[in-house]
Amino acid sequence: MNDSNCGSLNNDSVCIDAMRIFDSCCSQDCLEDLEFTFSDADQETINGASYIKSKCIDVTGVTFAIDPVPFNKGFYTVSATFNFRAEIEAYTADATTPPTIVYGISNFTKMVILFGSDGNTQRFVSNEETSAVTPSPVSGCAGCCEGTLPVAAVNVAQPMCLDANLVPATETGGAQSVTITVGIFAVIQLERPVPLLIPSYSYCIPERECTTNTDTPCELFSRISFPTNEFFPKGIEAFAGNNPGCGCNNNNNGGQGGNNQNNNNGNNNGNNNNNNGNNGNNNNNGNNNNGNNNNNGNNNNGNNTNNGNNGNNNNGGNTPNNR
Repeated sequence: MNDSNCGSLNNDSVCIDAMRIFDSCCSQDCLEDLEFTFSDADQETINGASYIKSKCIDVTGVTFAIDPVPFNKGFYTVSATFNFRAEIEAYTADATTPPTIVYGISNFTKMVILFGSDGNTQRFVSNEETSAVTPSPVSGCAGCCEGTLPVAAVNVAQPMCLDANLVPATETGGAQSVTITVGIFAVIQLERPVPLLIPSYSYCIPERECTTNTDTPCELFSRISFPTNEFFPKGIEAFAGNNPGCGCNNNNNGGQGGNNQNNNNGNNNGNNNNNNGNNGNNNNNGNNNNGNNNNNGNNNNGNNTNNGNNGNNNNGGNTPNNR
Protein backbone atom coordinates (compact mmCIF):
# COMPACT_ATOMS: atom_id res chain seq x y z
CA MET A 1 0.00 0.00 0.00
CA ASN A 2 1.20 3.47 -0.82
CA ASP A 3 2.37 5.47 2.23
CA SER A 4 0.25 8.43 1.12
CA ASN A 5 -2.97 6.42 1.37
CA CYS A 6 -4.82 4.88 4.27
CA GLY A 7 -1.85 2.97 5.58
CA SER A 8 -0.10 6.15 6.70
CA LEU A 9 -2.34 8.43 8.71
CA ASN A 10 -1.35 11.84 9.99
CA ASN A 11 -3.01 14.68 11.82
CA ASP A 12 -4.26 16.27 8.59
CA SER A 13 -6.01 13.38 6.80
CA VAL A 14 -7.87 10.19 7.62
CA CYS A 15 -9.31 7.33 5.58
CA ILE A 16 -13.04 6.70 5.94
CA ASP A 17 -15.53 4.32 4.36
CA ALA A 18 -18.40 6.32 2.83
CA MET A 19 -21.18 6.00 0.27
CA ARG A 20 -20.20 7.96 -2.82
CA ILE A 21 -22.99 9.26 -5.05
CA PHE A 22 -22.05 8.48 -8.64
CA ASP A 23 -25.18 9.87 -10.29
CA SER A 24 -28.50 11.43 -9.32
CA CYS A 25 -31.52 13.13 -10.87
CA CYS A 26 -34.47 15.26 -9.79
CA SER A 27 -38.02 14.12 -10.37
CA GLN A 28 -41.15 16.30 -10.41
CA ASP A 29 -44.20 14.22 -11.30
CA CYS A 30 -47.89 15.02 -11.39
CA LEU A 31 -49.77 11.73 -10.99
CA GLU A 32 -53.21 12.37 -12.43
CA ASP A 33 -56.19 10.34 -11.21
CA LEU A 34 -54.19 7.86 -9.15
CA GLU A 35 -56.68 5.21 -7.99
CA PHE A 36 -56.68 4.22 -4.32
CA THR A 37 -57.88 0.96 -2.80
CA PHE A 38 -59.45 0.44 0.62
CA SER A 39 -60.14 -2.26 3.14
CA ASP A 40 -63.57 -3.92 3.10
CA ALA A 41 -64.89 -1.75 5.95
CA ASP A 42 -63.56 1.48 4.44
CA GLN A 43 -64.87 0.50 1.00
CA GLU A 44 -68.40 0.28 2.41
CA THR A 45 -67.98 3.82 3.75
CA ILE A 46 -66.84 5.00 0.30
CA ASN A 47 -69.84 3.30 -1.33
CA GLY A 48 -72.23 5.27 0.89
CA ALA A 49 -70.43 8.62 0.49
CA SER A 50 -71.77 11.54 -1.55
CA TYR A 51 -68.43 13.35 -1.85
CA ILE A 52 -64.92 13.14 -0.39
CA LYS A 53 -62.00 15.31 0.66
CA SER A 54 -58.36 14.27 0.92
CA LYS A 55 -56.63 15.65 3.99
CA CYS A 56 -53.07 14.40 3.51
CA ILE A 57 -50.95 11.86 1.64
CA ASP A 58 -47.80 10.16 2.92
CA VAL A 59 -45.14 7.99 1.34
CA THR A 60 -45.04 4.82 3.44
CA GLY A 61 -42.14 3.22 1.61
CA VAL A 62 -40.12 2.89 -1.59
CA THR A 63 -38.95 -0.34 -3.22
CA PHE A 64 -36.24 -0.57 -5.85
CA ALA A 65 -35.32 -2.76 -8.78
CA ILE A 66 -31.88 -2.24 -10.35
CA ASP A 67 -30.89 -3.76 -13.69
CA PRO A 68 -27.77 -3.15 -15.80
CA VAL A 69 -28.32 -1.45 -19.14
CA PRO A 70 -27.24 -3.78 -21.97
CA PHE A 71 -24.25 -2.67 -24.05
CA ASN A 72 -23.74 0.37 -21.81
CA LYS A 73 -21.42 -0.63 -19.01
CA GLY A 74 -21.73 1.29 -15.77
CA PHE A 75 -25.33 2.42 -16.39
CA TYR A 76 -28.33 0.96 -14.63
CA THR A 77 -32.09 1.13 -14.90
CA VAL A 78 -33.59 2.08 -11.53
CA SER A 79 -37.28 1.38 -10.93
CA ALA A 80 -38.49 3.12 -7.78
CA THR A 81 -41.99 2.20 -6.62
CA PHE A 82 -43.56 4.75 -4.26
CA ASN A 83 -46.23 3.47 -1.87
CA PHE A 84 -48.81 6.10 -0.86
CA ARG A 85 -51.28 6.22 2.01
CA ALA A 86 -54.05 8.81 1.84
CA GLU A 87 -56.29 10.04 4.64
CA ILE A 88 -59.74 10.74 3.20
CA GLU A 89 -62.87 12.32 4.67
CA ALA A 90 -66.06 10.70 3.38
CA TYR A 91 -69.25 12.79 3.58
CA THR A 92 -72.81 11.51 3.27
CA ALA A 93 -75.83 13.31 1.84
CA ASP A 94 -76.82 14.43 5.34
CA ALA A 95 -74.91 17.66 5.91
CA THR A 96 -75.35 17.40 9.68
CA THR A 97 -73.48 14.09 9.85
CA PRO A 98 -69.74 14.49 10.53
CA PRO A 99 -67.38 12.94 7.97
CA THR A 100 -65.89 9.48 8.37
CA ILE A 101 -62.12 9.11 8.14
CA VAL A 102 -60.92 6.30 5.86
CA TYR A 103 -57.48 5.36 4.58
CA GLY A 104 -56.57 4.27 1.07
CA ILE A 105 -53.36 2.98 -0.47
CA SER A 106 -51.85 3.23 -3.93
CA ASN A 107 -48.46 3.05 -5.66
CA PHE A 108 -46.54 4.57 -8.53
CA THR A 109 -43.38 3.35 -10.30
CA LYS A 110 -40.74 5.76 -11.56
CA MET A 111 -38.06 4.43 -13.92
CA VAL A 112 -34.79 6.27 -14.58
CA ILE A 113 -31.35 5.44 -16.01
CA LEU A 114 -28.35 6.48 -13.93
CA PHE A 115 -24.62 5.88 -13.91
CA GLY A 116 -23.55 3.65 -11.04
CA SER A 117 -20.01 2.72 -12.11
CA ASP A 118 -18.94 -0.92 -12.07
CA GLY A 119 -17.87 -3.11 -9.18
CA ASN A 120 -16.50 -6.64 -9.37
CA THR A 121 -15.99 -7.20 -5.66
CA GLN A 122 -18.43 -8.46 -3.07
CA ARG A 123 -18.77 -6.65 0.24
CA PHE A 124 -19.37 -8.45 3.55
CA VAL A 125 -19.94 -6.51 6.79
CA SER A 126 -20.29 -8.13 10.20
CA ASN A 127 -23.13 -5.94 11.48
CA GLU A 128 -25.15 -5.73 8.26
CA GLU A 129 -26.82 -8.11 5.86
CA THR A 130 -24.55 -9.58 3.23
CA SER A 131 -24.48 -7.49 0.08
CA ALA A 132 -25.21 -10.22 -2.44
CA VAL A 133 -25.86 -9.78 -6.11
CA THR A 134 -29.09 -10.69 -7.83
CA PRO A 135 -28.76 -13.72 -10.12
CA SER A 136 -29.10 -12.90 -13.78
CA PRO A 137 -32.37 -14.24 -15.23
CA VAL A 138 -30.61 -14.92 -18.55
CA SER A 139 -27.41 -16.72 -17.68
CA GLY A 140 -28.21 -17.85 -14.15
CA CYS A 141 -24.81 -16.86 -12.82
CA ALA A 142 -24.61 -15.06 -9.48
CA GLY A 143 -21.85 -12.49 -9.72
CA CYS A 144 -19.36 -13.59 -12.32
CA CYS A 145 -21.39 -12.04 -15.13
CA GLU A 146 -23.11 -9.00 -13.66
CA GLY A 147 -20.83 -7.88 -10.84
CA THR A 148 -21.98 -6.02 -7.76
CA LEU A 149 -24.95 -3.72 -8.15
CA PRO A 150 -24.87 -0.16 -6.78
CA VAL A 151 -27.17 1.01 -4.01
CA ALA A 152 -30.23 3.11 -4.93
CA ALA A 153 -31.56 5.82 -2.63
CA VAL A 154 -34.39 8.33 -2.91
CA ASN A 155 -35.21 11.51 -1.03
CA VAL A 156 -38.85 12.50 -1.34
CA ALA A 157 -40.69 15.61 -0.18
CA GLN A 158 -44.16 15.58 1.34
CA PRO A 159 -46.58 14.71 -1.50
CA MET A 160 -49.18 17.28 -2.46
CA CYS A 161 -52.87 16.43 -2.92
CA LEU A 162 -53.93 18.41 -5.98
CA ASP A 163 -57.39 16.95 -6.55
CA ALA A 164 -59.66 14.20 -5.21
CA ASN A 165 -62.67 12.72 -6.99
CA LEU A 166 -65.33 10.18 -6.08
CA VAL A 167 -66.04 8.07 -9.16
CA PRO A 168 -69.58 6.58 -9.18
CA ALA A 169 -70.09 2.89 -9.77
CA THR A 170 -70.43 1.89 -13.44
CA GLU A 171 -73.12 -0.68 -12.71
CA THR A 172 -75.94 -1.11 -10.22
CA GLY A 173 -74.67 -2.43 -6.91
CA GLY A 174 -71.08 -1.81 -7.88
CA ALA A 175 -68.40 -0.12 -5.77
CA GLN A 176 -67.44 3.52 -6.00
CA SER A 177 -63.79 4.36 -6.48
CA VAL A 178 -61.54 7.23 -5.42
CA THR A 179 -58.98 8.92 -7.66
CA ILE A 180 -56.49 11.50 -6.38
CA THR A 181 -54.08 13.69 -8.33
CA VAL A 182 -50.77 13.70 -6.47
CA GLY A 183 -47.77 15.98 -6.94
CA ILE A 184 -44.43 14.57 -5.84
CA PHE A 185 -40.84 15.85 -5.74
CA ALA A 186 -38.00 13.34 -5.40
CA VAL A 187 -34.25 12.94 -5.87
CA ILE A 188 -33.07 9.50 -7.00
CA GLN A 189 -29.39 8.56 -6.75
CA LEU A 190 -27.00 5.61 -7.16
CA GLU A 191 -24.28 5.05 -4.55
CA ARG A 192 -21.36 2.73 -3.88
CA PRO A 193 -19.25 2.27 -0.73
CA VAL A 194 -15.73 3.57 -1.33
CA PRO A 195 -12.73 4.41 0.89
CA LEU A 196 -12.02 8.13 0.86
CA LEU A 197 -9.08 10.13 2.16
CA ILE A 198 -10.39 13.34 3.68
CA PRO A 199 -8.86 16.17 5.75
CA SER A 200 -9.31 15.81 9.48
CA TYR A 201 -9.30 18.56 12.08
CA SER A 202 -10.37 16.99 15.35
CA TYR A 203 -13.06 14.91 16.97
CA CYS A 204 -16.49 16.44 17.40
CA ILE A 205 -16.61 17.18 21.12
CA PRO A 206 -19.78 18.91 22.39
CA GLU A 207 -19.11 22.30 23.90
CA ARG A 208 -22.43 22.60 25.75
CA GLU A 209 -23.14 20.71 28.95
CA CYS A 210 -26.31 18.72 29.37
CA THR A 211 -28.73 20.39 31.77
CA THR A 212 -31.88 19.13 33.41
CA ASN A 213 -34.76 21.57 33.36
CA THR A 214 -36.38 21.68 36.80
CA ASP A 215 -38.39 24.84 36.26
CA THR A 216 -42.11 24.91 36.82
CA PRO A 217 -44.34 25.39 33.77
CA CYS A 218 -44.97 29.02 34.73
CA GLU A 219 -41.24 29.74 35.11
CA LEU A 220 -40.60 28.22 31.72
CA PHE A 221 -43.44 30.26 30.23
CA SER A 222 -42.14 33.49 31.76
CA ARG A 223 -38.87 33.17 29.78
CA ILE A 224 -40.67 33.08 26.45
CA SER A 225 -40.55 36.42 24.67
CA PHE A 226 -43.86 38.12 24.08
CA PRO A 227 -44.97 37.36 20.48
CA THR A 228 -45.49 40.97 19.44
CA ASN A 229 -45.43 40.19 15.71
CA GLU A 230 -48.34 37.77 16.07
CA PHE A 231 -50.66 40.65 16.99
CA PHE A 232 -49.78 42.76 13.95
CA PRO A 233 -50.55 41.11 10.57
CA LYS A 234 -47.92 41.61 7.90
CA GLY A 235 -48.61 43.75 4.86
CA ILE A 236 -48.18 42.66 1.28
CA GLU A 237 -44.70 44.16 1.11
CA ALA A 238 -43.49 41.65 3.72
CA PHE A 239 -44.51 38.75 1.49
CA ALA A 240 -43.45 40.33 -1.80
CA GLY A 241 -39.93 40.96 -0.51
CA ASN A 242 -39.98 44.64 -1.38
CA ASN A 243 -41.74 47.80 -0.34
CA PRO A 244 -43.52 49.45 -3.26
CA GLY A 245 -43.90 52.69 -1.31
CA CYS A 246 -46.78 55.12 -1.55
CA GLY A 247 -45.33 57.16 -4.42
CA CYS A 248 -45.86 60.39 -2.53
CA ASN A 249 -42.31 61.48 -1.80
CA ASN A 250 -42.46 65.26 -1.78
CA ASN A 251 -39.30 67.35 -1.51
CA ASN A 252 -40.52 70.79 -0.49
CA ASN A 253 -38.03 73.62 -0.31
CA GLY A 254 -38.80 76.26 2.26
CA GLY A 255 -37.76 78.88 -0.31
CA GLN A 256 -40.74 77.88 -2.47
CA GLY A 257 -43.23 79.25 -0.02
CA GLY A 258 -46.21 78.84 -2.32
CA ASN A 259 -45.87 75.02 -2.25
CA ASN A 260 -46.10 74.68 1.55
CA GLN A 261 -49.54 74.94 3.07
CA ASN A 262 -49.73 74.41 6.80
CA ASN A 263 -53.08 74.04 8.52
CA ASN A 264 -52.94 74.73 12.23
CA ASN A 265 -55.83 74.09 14.55
CA GLY A 266 -56.08 76.86 17.04
CA ASN A 267 -57.55 74.58 19.68
CA ASN A 268 -54.67 72.08 19.48
CA ASN A 269 -51.87 73.30 21.72
CA GLY A 270 -49.61 70.49 20.49
CA ASN A 271 -49.52 72.07 17.03
CA ASN A 272 -48.46 75.54 18.25
CA ASN A 273 -44.88 76.54 17.72
CA ASN A 274 -43.53 78.87 20.41
CA ASN A 275 -40.57 80.79 19.16
CA ASN A 276 -38.30 82.86 21.34
CA GLY A 277 -38.18 86.27 19.72
CA ASN A 278 -35.81 89.14 20.33
CA ASN A 279 -37.40 92.57 20.81
CA GLY A 280 -40.76 91.16 19.69
CA ASN A 281 -39.58 90.59 16.08
CA ASN A 282 -40.68 87.40 14.35
CA ASN A 283 -38.47 86.28 11.44
CA ASN A 284 -39.50 83.30 9.32
CA ASN A 285 -36.68 81.52 7.57
CA GLY A 286 -37.60 80.55 4.04
CA ASN A 287 -34.99 77.76 3.94
CA ASN A 288 -36.77 75.64 6.55
CA ASN A 289 -36.88 72.19 4.85
CA ASN A 290 -38.87 70.61 7.67
CA GLY A 291 -41.93 72.64 6.78
CA ASN A 292 -42.24 74.02 10.34
CA ASN A 293 -44.91 76.69 10.53
CA ASN A 294 -43.79 79.81 12.39
CA ASN A 295 -46.82 82.04 12.47
CA ASN A 296 -46.96 85.60 13.63
CA GLY A 297 -49.01 86.12 16.76
CA ASN A 298 -48.91 88.23 19.87
CA ASN A 299 -45.46 88.92 21.26
CA ASN A 300 -45.56 88.40 25.03
CA ASN A 301 -42.22 88.85 26.83
CA GLY A 302 -40.32 87.99 23.65
CA ASN A 303 -42.27 84.72 23.05
CA ASN A 304 -44.04 84.30 19.71
CA THR A 305 -47.24 82.20 20.01
CA ASN A 306 -49.35 80.90 17.13
CA ASN A 307 -52.68 82.57 16.74
CA GLY A 308 -55.35 79.95 17.41
CA ASN A 309 -58.02 81.87 15.48
CA ASN A 310 -56.23 81.46 12.19
CA GLY A 311 -57.24 77.97 11.05
CA ASN A 312 -55.38 77.93 7.72
CA ASN A 313 -51.98 79.61 7.50
CA ASN A 314 -50.18 79.78 4.17
CA ASN A 315 -46.63 80.95 4.76
CA GLY A 316 -44.51 82.37 2.00
CA GLY A 317 -41.02 80.94 1.99
CA ASN A 318 -39.10 84.23 1.85
CA THR A 319 -41.67 86.61 3.31
CA PRO A 320 -41.47 87.22 7.07
CA ASN A 321 -44.77 87.70 8.91
CA ASN A 322 -44.43 90.46 11.46
CA ARG A 323 -47.15 92.07 13.45
